[in-house]
Amino acid sequence: MVAKEASISVRVSAFQIKTRRAFFRMTMREKVLALLFAFALVLVWGSWQLDRQSLLKERHWDAGVVESGQQNWLTEEARHREFYETQKAAIDLEALPNREEVSGQIDALVRRAGFSSFDFPPPRTEIGAEMNFHTFQLVVQKASYAKIKNFTKAIKAEMPYLSLEKVIIQAPDQDVESPPVNVRYVFKSIEYTK
Repeated sequence: MVAKEASISVRVSAFQIKTRRAFFRMTMREKVLALLFAFALVLVWGSWQLDRQSLLKERHWDAGVVESGQQNWLTEEARHREFYETQKAAIDLEALPNREEVSGQIDALVRRAGFSSFDFPPPRTEIGAEMNFHTFQLVVQKASYAKIKNFTKAIKAEMPYLSLEKVIIQAPDQDVESPPVNVRYVFKSIEYTK
């Protein structure tokens, strides 16, 4: 190990001697250009180091924020659990409709609204420990704004357990005063399974 370290130090000193000799053999112009090149390399390396340090500092700060949030959650866990249980107790979980009942009610409201063209694919379900979470998508094509407005009011009034997560309205590029619009609804519902 000592011989290897001695070998490396001999090589480094030999490199330094060769470099010094080459530098002193250069003309003044070459020396200035070599020094400028070395200075530019040091600046580029320093810039990279500063970028790495700022990225490291940012990640460290983000980790601190996440840790603080998790620590708050852990200290407040009992209060959060109590709040969850009171909210859950306030809901009549047994009265929540299942996936097929909600689909049937939405379908009946769509037909009652008089939409001529719509697409209502089967819902997506996320299965949980006590509850299943269903996501329904409804796409209505070429409907009047008044029908859309009345349908949205009817959904809110007749299906309070259904959460209207998103409504996207797309109007065609026409210069008509009230053109028919295409609408995409995203609904969420909860089904109690215990």
